[in-house]
Amino acid sequence: MKNPQTLKIVPLGFLTLGVLVGIVTFFLPISFHATRPLAVHWRAVASTTPIFFLVGAAIIFLGGLKSFKAARAAYRLLAVGMLAFGILLAQASIWGLFNLWDSAWATSGAGIAPLALTAVFIYLAARKFAVLLQIAHPLTRWRIVIPLTAAFGIVIGIFAHYFVRYHIDGADIYIGTVAWGASYMSCAAFLMHKVSRSIGLSYRRPMSWLTVSLGAFSISAWHEAISTLWFNNGSTYTDYGFYLIPWTVSGLITLYASYQFRLITMVARSDEIPLTHATDRDYIDSIITVAGLVSQPEAIEPILDDLRLITATRQSDRSLTSIEKRTLLTVYSRLEAYLTEKDPLRTVTRDELLSRVTPPFRQVLEHN
Repeated sequence: MKNPQTLKIVPLGFLTLGVLVGIVTFFLPISFHATRPLAVHWRAVASTTPIFFLVGAAIIFLGGLKSFKAARAAYRLLAVGMLAFGILLAQASIWGLFNLWDSAWATSGAGIAPLALTAVFIYLAARKFAVLLQIAHPLTRWRIVIPLTAAFGIVIGIFAHYFVRYHIDGADIYIGTVAWGASYMSCAAFLMHKVSRSIGLSYRRPMSWLTVSLGAFSISAWHEAISTLWFNNGSTYTDYGFYLIPWTVSGLITLYASYQFRLITMVARSDEIPLTHATDRDYIDSIITVAGLVSQPEAIEPILDDLRLITATRQSDRSLTSIEKRTLLTVYSRLEAYLTEKDPLRTVTRDELLSRVTPPFRQVLEHN
């Protein structure tokens, strides 16, 4: 898809589908043993709707990996985490509709496994991004993260064993596991924040939204642990599914983050014939724009030295000399070689690079 307006159709489609399925779920028959039928309906809506936001986000992430290299693994891990949590919500919806909370299925740990997978895969994705961009941080080290997250899970699980107010067998184990997963998600959100601060300009907005998404997941997980600890089953907050609202918000943010990710590879080349010759600004602005596509800015610092020298010594009333223009074309060629061969996140095509420069400068490149 080359048109941003066309690209919006996909996330909007999943958003609409989630809302429509949620409405349909409200009218599905429920167990005759339900003591608060209206609450069961609302909780089913709250657990069903975000499934489609997460599945949509996973599909959008996976569908935009063609030009990516090592970063493919990170986005795939992220997508698997989203799908795993979708499975968890689907189970919760079924358990609520048919009053299966005390069934062997629900008490076997089937609800814990997808949550654990979500937390681990999301952390692995964030860690992969940090390692690819050579971000040195203690939270990328397993010998720190494993005991840290385990400590949170164990301490909160023990606390829940004595003070939990949610009277279901194994609630303390569930709360401890959720806290353990929330710790992993918190580590992931912090690492993504570091990534978004150090990554190249063209990636900054998508990575910032991904950071917000993982932050929302982290907050939702901690909210899940705390709300399960302090609210009795039978409370309006629990029975009506209000505790699921943070997950719905997280799903929405993730869906939007996936849309921002797809915009990274958006190529909208114009074939218009420029009516003017390339100006000095065409040369300089085009190179700066292309440099913004680099995922690891410090890697191209030596390449941009000639550009800095020319812009620093150039008088505002003086045009670029032919030697300076040739130097800038060399700078562009070196950037092109880096982006098409060496960038750690993805391989940028020459056509995409040409789509980012001004039409007059593109004409210079095509005739050079």
